[in-house]
Amino acid sequence: MSLRPDFCAPHLADVPLTALGGARVLLLDADNTLAPWRGAVPDPAAARWVESAKAAGFRLCIASNSDAERLRPLEEALGIPAFPRAGKPLPSGLRRIAREMGAAPGACALIGDQLLTDMLAARLAGMRAVLLEPLDPSREFTGTRVNRVLERILLRIFRIR
Repeated sequence: MSLRPDFCAPHLADVPLTALGGARVLLLDADNTLAPWRGAVPDPAAARWVESAKAAGFRLCIASNSDAERLRPLEEALGIPAFPRAGKPLPSGLRRIAREMGAAPGACALIGDQLLTDMLAARLAGMRAVLLEPLDPSREFTGTRVNRVLERILLRIFRIR
């Protein structure tokens, strides 16, 4: 198993739908992927990307470790279901979400901003993994800031910018 993502991009809007390797169900992280950390309003470019993915026939959902109350505004704004308390990096939550979305894990891709939670969870669950740069790393949970130090080292080893 490798933490190396299948695809990397600066922003969700920079992910071509053709780069998802046949995945038809897309699990999107919330914080610093769809919206700034703890943000209630989706990033405008991310919202446009979600709409284009829906129009292209992809099924999308939000897969986050946050609680339902925090995810509700994003769920409503984007018109996609949210699955709170996903338990990343453990794979069981992502496998449950795939089942509830009616897909096998191999037909899914997880798109997120963290190597040690999102990418690891995707790999352990048997999903494609797409890594984005965080929308606003200056506003993050303290534990995430600690993880970012290790992530920077790993990204250098992987030769990913």
